Amino acid sequence: MVEFGKLLEAEQGAHDAAWAGHCIDYNSLKKTIKRINEEPTLTGSRSSSRLTVYQHNDSLHPTTCRSTRFRYELDNEIERAVLYCLEVQGILASDLDSLSVKREKFVDAAHSMLQFYVRGERLQSALEELQNMHNEYSRVGMKILSIVKFVDLNVTAVRKILKKHDKNSNKKLSHSYLSAYTNESADSHLDQLYNNEGLASLVLTLKRAFAELRQVEAELLGHDDDVEDDKKANYRRSSSLPAVAELAHRTHQSSPSMWSVPDLVAITHEKEPVLSMIRLARDRLKTNSQYVDIIAAQLMFDDDSDENDDKKLRRDEMTDTQKLSSFLNLCSTFLYMTNYYIVAPTCGMYAERLGSTEAFAGYIIGMTPNAALLATVLYGWWSNHSYKSAFVFAASCSVTGNIFYALALHYRSLTFVLIGRFLNGFGSARSINRRFIADTFNKHDRTAASAAFVTAAALGMAAGPALAAMLSHVDYGAEGTMLTLETSPGWVMLLLWSCFLMFFVLFFEEPDRSHIFGNTRVVEPDGKVEGESKYLLESQDLQPTAEGAESEEDEPPIYSNVPVMMTLWLYFMLKLVLETLLSSAPMLTKFFFSWDSSYSGSFLACLGLLMFPANVCVARLSHRYEDRELIYHSMVLIMISLIGIVSYFPGHYSQVQYCLFAICIFIGTNAMEGPN
Repeated sequence: MVEFGKLLEAEQGAHDAAWAGHCIDYNSLKKTIKRINEEPTLTGSRSSSRLTVYQHNDSLHPTTCRSTRFRYELDNEIERAVLYCLEVQGILASDLDSLSVKREKFVDAAHSMLQFYVRGERLQSALEELQNMHNEYSRVGMKILSIVKFVDLNVTAVRKILKKHDKNSNKKLSHSYLSAYTNESADSHLDQLYNNEGLASLVLTLKRAFAELRQVEAELLGHDDDVEDDKKANYRRSSSLPAVAELAHRTHQSSPSMWSVPDLVAITHEKEPVLSMIRLARDRLKTNSQYVDIIAAQLMFDDDSDENDDKKLRRDEMTDTQKLSSFLNLCSTFLYMTNYYIVAPTCGMYAERLGSTEAFAGYIIGMTPNAALLATVLYGWWSNHSYKSAFVFAASCSVTGNIFYALALHYRSLTFVLIGRFLNGFGSARSINRRFIADTFNKHDRTAASAAFVTAAALGMAAGPALAAMLSHVDYGAEGTMLTLETSPGWVMLLLWSCFLMFFVLFFEEPDRSHIFGNTRVVEPDGKVEGESKYLLESQDLQPTAEGAESEEDEPPIYSNVPVMMTLWLYFMLKLVLETLLSSAPMLTKFFFSWDSSYSGSFLACLGLLMFPANVCVARLSHRYEDRELIYHSMVLIMISLIGIVSYFPGHYSQVQYCLFAICIFIGTNAMEGPN
C-alpha cells in the first residue's frame, strides 16, 4: 500500500498550480509529532505564549501541552484548506451564474427558432453554440471534481494524522478534536470540511444545466427533416455510450469541426461522464466522512466515560490489595452460583423428609431468584455509596440463609428451608459485581474482567451440582438430623461463605471513585460547593418546558413497544424452561432411571460446563448471522427438544433420549440468551 504522504504529494503535483500551498501539509505534521515526542518535558512557563488560548488550566501538564501544540498547527493547516475550498466554491458559483444567464438566452433563441421551423446554417450555428456551452459546463464540472478530490484528500489527511498522533502519544486527541464537528454551540472549520452542502448545490446546478441542454438538443435535432435514418441511429448510439476519454478530449477541443451537423455526433449524453465522475468522488468522500460521524456519535455516549477512564488504573498498575479485591469480587459471584445449584440434586429428597413431596423442590429452588430480584434493586442503590458494606450484607445473608437451610431438618420445618433459600437470594451480589468491574477497570481491561466474571459464574454453575455429587459419597454415619446428605450442602456453603466473609472484611479495599462522583462536597463561605461539577444547564433551563413536558407525555409506554416486550417475553420463557429443566432433573432421573444424587449432580455439572462451548459458538456465529436469525434457530432447537424430551411411552423412556434433549434444551436456552 502506498504511503499516504507520498500519495498526497503525487496528487498535489498533478494539481500543482491549483493546490499549491493549500492542502494540509501531512508530512510537516508528521515531523511535528516526531519532534514534540523527542523534546524533553516542557512546563507551562516554557510553552509558547500563543498557545494559551487552548491551554486553560491544563497547561502545566506536559502531555497536554504537547497535544495542544500539535492541535494548534493542525488548526492552521485545516483553516488554510477550508479557506481555499470556500474561495474556489465562490468562483465556481460565479461561473455557473454567468453560464446560466447565457444558457437562458440560448434556450429562448432556440425556442424562437423552432417556432419558425428554421433549418440549414442557423440550425448548425445553434448546435455549435450548444456544443460550446456544453464544453464550458464540462470544464466547470471538471473543476468541481477537482475540489471534491481536494476535500476528500484533506478529510483523509485529518483522520490519518490524528490516528498517528494518538498512536505516538499518551494523550488521545481524536475524540476530543472531532467532537467540535457535533458541538452546535462551538464554531469549527471542521463543519465546512465535513459538510459539503456547498458542493452539493454546485453539482445540482450542473445537473440541471446538462438536463436542459440535452432537452434543447433533442428538440433541435427532432425538427431536422433532412437527417438520414442511419445518422439518427448513430446519434442514439453515441448518446447512450458516453466515454470519459471522449469528454476529456472534447473539453480541450477548440475547433468545432468535429461537431458538424451531417455527422450528428451527440453533444450531450443521458449520463454525463463528468457527473458520473463527480458522483463517484462524492461517494468516496462520504465514505471517508462517515468515520467522523461514527466517532462523533460514539463521543456523545463515551466522552465522559473516556475522560474518567484515564483516571482508572490499568490491570498491571493495580496494587496487590486492589488485585485481591477484584479476585474477591469474582469469588462472590462464584459462591452465589455454587450456592444456587448445589441444592438441586438433593432438595427433592429434603422436601420428602420434611413431609412434603419431591415436587416441592420447585418452590425451594424458586425462592432464591425471587429474592435476587428484590436484592438487585437494593444493591443498585447501595453500590452508589459503598461496595464493602453491600458485599458484607450480601455475604451475611448467605451465611444466615445456609444456617436456616441446614437446621431445617433438625427442627422439621419447611419454613426454615424456604427462609434459608430466600436469604440466599439476597446473597446475590451480581449487580454489585458488574458495577464494581465497570467502576474499577478501564476500557482496556474491562472486557477481560467481564469475561472473568462470566467464567466465574459458569464455573459456579457447574461446581454446585458437582459438589453435591461428591457429598453423596460421604458416609454420614447413623441416621441423624444435623449432618445428613440433605443438610450437607447448607453446612458446606456456610463454611465457604464464612471464610469468604472473613477474608473480605480483612482484605477488600474500596475502589477510588472520585472520578465518578467527585470529592466530598464542602460548602464554602460564598455558597459554592467544593468538588462539585458545574451544572450542564443553567438554573432557568432546569425547569421542563411546555414542549418538553408535552413530548414526555406523548412518549408511548414501554408495553406498546412490541420488539422490547417480545424480547422480555423470550427472556422470561427461556429462563422458565432452563430452571424447569434444572430443578426437575433430580426428580425425573430418580423416577425413570433410579439415579441417586451422585448421578444427577454429575449430569447437572456436565450441563453447566457446556455453557463455555455454547457461548463460543454463538460469539462466532454472531459475526455471520443477524441476532434475529440466531434467536429464531435457538427457539426451533428448544421447541424440538421440548417435544423430544417428553415421555410418550413411559415403559420405553431411555436415558439417551432424556440426556440428548436435555443437553439440546440447555444449549438452546444459553445460545438464545446472548443475542436476545
